[in-house]
Amino acid sequence: MKKVIIVGSGMGGLAAALRLAHQGFAVTMLEKQARPGGRSNLIEEDGFRVDTGPTILVMKDTFEETYRAIGQDLNRRIHFTQLDPNYRIYYHDSTHLDLFGNMAQLAQEVERVAPGSAERLFRFIGEGAKKFELGMDFVDRNFDHITDLANPLALIRLLSTGAADNLYRQVASFFKGNDKLAKAFSFHSMFLGLSPFQSLAMYSLITYADLALGMWYPQGGLYRIVEDMVEIAQGLGVTLRTSAAVEEILVENGRVRGVRLASGETLLADLVVSNADLPYTYRKLIPASARKAYTDRRIDSMQYACSGYLLYLGVNKRYTHLRHQGLYFSQNYRANLDAIFKDKVLPDDPSFHLNIPTVTDPSLAPDGHSLLYVLAPMPNLTAKINWDEAAPRLREQLLSQLERLVDPDLRQHIVWERAYRPDDFEADYNAVHGTAFGSLSHGFFQSSYFRPHNKARDIKGLYFVGQGTYPGIGMPMVHLSAKLVTERIVREWRQEK
Repeated sequence: MKKVIIVGSGMGGLAAALRLAHQGFAVTMLEKQARPGGRSNLIEEDGFRVDTGPTILVMKDTFEETYRAIGQDLNRRIHFTQLDPNYRIYYHDSTHLDLFGNMAQLAQEVERVAPGSAERLFRFIGEGAKKFELGMDFVDRNFDHITDLANPLALIRLLSTGAADNLYRQVASFFKGNDKLAKAFSFHSMFLGLSPFQSLAMYSLITYADLALGMWYPQGGLYRIVEDMVEIAQGLGVTLRTSAAVEEILVENGRVRGVRLASGETLLADLVVSNADLPYTYRKLIPASARKAYTDRRIDSMQYACSGYLLYLGVNKRYTHLRHQGLYFSQNYRANLDAIFKDKVLPDDPSFHLNIPTVTDPSLAPDGHSLLYVLAPMPNLTAKINWDEAAPRLREQLLSQLERLVDPDLRQHIVWERAYRPDDFEADYNAVHGTAFGSLSHGFFQSSYFRPHNKARDIKGLYFVGQGTYPGIGMPMVHLSAKLVTERIVREWRQEK
């Protein structure tokens, strides 16, 4: 039986562990933190149960496929609620727009904001459907050679949708330059670490997926999925060791031999799959003498995603009149994003994601209480920002906006609070430059075939899973990455005598 060590227990690492164990591999998973889950983690304090990373899921079918591949049924094990609307968009002028998955309701909302725009909305969604259908053909596959990317017909069809255009400009063109609608239907690229002003229009397929495929909340919070995957993994014989940081991936004569832990302990294996940030893996875990493909210079030249400042609030009051999810857009949306992505400074008026999961699931807080999760995208740690000074200022800005949007007396009702900063992402998750959503952003030359591959070309037996390899950032994509790397490992190692 082939022995596999998986470094890191994020969603991708867990999915790979399940698939490999189901295929008969002996799997050991090593996690630096006290809890598994990676960026999908949890705080349990004072009666509050807080997802610290992702809070809802899209493309639920990718999760279901992971479970089917190991003979399980996701929907029998976890109860899901579909959100509708997906988001409430809050604008600086105290107006709002609800992004419903129900197309008739969404059309009414769009008409309310910009009369005469419903027809343009349906055109936009139709073009997004084309991008989604064609784009998935470039996502769900392993790549070995540049020719694997060659699908002339699909490429021609993809370009005919304007996929290579600028995202924000293309979205704005559908809505006659209406700034409110352009913001509402272009922000999704942020979850790939890209500004919509610098992103390919291709990524409007994410907007389509949100609206057409739905957004789902697992009862108990997103971490409930992590807990369930761990339970299944242990039933399949996977060994999970937490508080077990890997110090080095051992390489001998161009082949992995196992890992050495920070404690000094050595564990031998036939294969190593790294779920750690891929640039971190190459720079920190692999001896320089063993890595030829990813030198420090190449790693430094890669494009990295943004970070974020998060504020978690427990409040002794219920807010049942609000939506589960919201987004606040500052007045000067472009200046906000340019500050983050181009100028690498703190934005003057931060836009942010607001999540109030107790609207759907009161069990996450004590009776009569609410839980608020606020995420404001921020520059990563390549910016010269003193976070000891910046964090208190950001907290005050966010609380002031929440008092305007949620409750004018919010501050006096806060009974529990935690914050998370870019330097925390770096310290806790070995996230390169403290990136929040994933390490490598999704520019053209860091996507599809051009994204780092899930197999090391210079070290036999070393593989990668998670957001640093293809398909890329986002929980659905890391589930697909687990599928792809398992297919590759099974094909390559079952052929070995």
